Amino acid sequence: MDLPVESAAAIDAAAAAWAAKADRGGMTVEETARLEAWAAADPRRAGAYARALAANHYLDRAVALGPGFVAQPLAVSNGMGRRRFLTGFGLVGAAAGLAGLGFWLRWSQQLIVTGKGDMRRVALPEGSSITLNTDTRVLPQLDENLRHVALLDGEALFEVARDKGRSFVVEAGGVRIEVVGTSFVVRRHADGVVSVVVREGIVETSWNGEVGHQRLTAGDALRVQPDGSATATPLAADAIERSTAWREGLIDLNGLTLADAAEEFARYSRRRIQIDDAAIGDMKISGIYSTSDPEGFAKAAALSLGLSATVSGNSVRIHRP
Repeated sequence: MDLPVESAAAIDAAAAAWAAKADRGGMTVEETARLEAWAAADPRRAGAYARALAANHYLDRAVALGPGFVAQPLAVSNGMGRRRFLTGFGLVGAAAGLAGLGFWLRWSQQLIVTGKGDMRRVALPEGSSITLNTDTRVLPQLDENLRHVALLDGEALFEVARDKGRSFVVEAGGVRIEVVGTSFVVRRHADGVVSVVVREGIVETSWNGEVGHQRLTAGDALRVQPDGSATATPLAADAIERSTAWREGLIDLNGLTLADAAEEFARYSRRRIQIDDAAIGDMKISGIYSTSDPEGFAKAAALSLGLSATVSGNSVRIHRP
């Protein structure tokens, strides 16, 4: 007796479940084998899985499903509809389908970008994820043998799925960061400095053609200067958390000068903070502010320092009364 043909809705639901599991990372060998067998059993499934991965890039399904998620068929809303789903993510699904039916979808020379003030989380096919901060470009190159990401500009949080057989390597401005599975932030600063903050696990760093080398553990931060000099420092737990405050639309300005703060806000907003003179720019500030409100920050900082803030067009000037 023939089995009933699986409906498109059921395939999309199962694909969404598998994509959410992959998005959370840490898939076992058995789970990967089950996914590959599921995709190989019906040519429609690989395309549905690729589309679901693409959907996760924008909707972040796995976070919503919570830590207890188990891959099972999920209910699909009738509101979206198959035609609309295919229209939205068909190009990504088609491109991934050409790479094969299995789990290992090759990502090669696929530039991922965020604009000024934007943030984006991307789930990689091998289970890791990258969260891009404002004005950031990353270039992943991934297949069954390779896990490599070039951070070309900006800042990103890497949450790496553990794989003892394949290291995960990030290259940023001559600095190489290599891990097996962990969580860390890398930033390329405008002045050429590269900084690394380790949230979990162990990170191996090297620079200047591996002349410089530093092993970092959870709570460590490293700053590598353009001349190759480097400084590693331990951070308090609250400072580690503040290092990714940008994921909540916040900016940590504790210990910075007004001039530094103006540069930080310039990363997120086209409204510029102008400072009248160097003496004002050297004044220290503290606090956590919204990345989208440079005007509010300028007025609050001016008030606390006995200065004035004047808004003019697309800028706000901090000056002496």
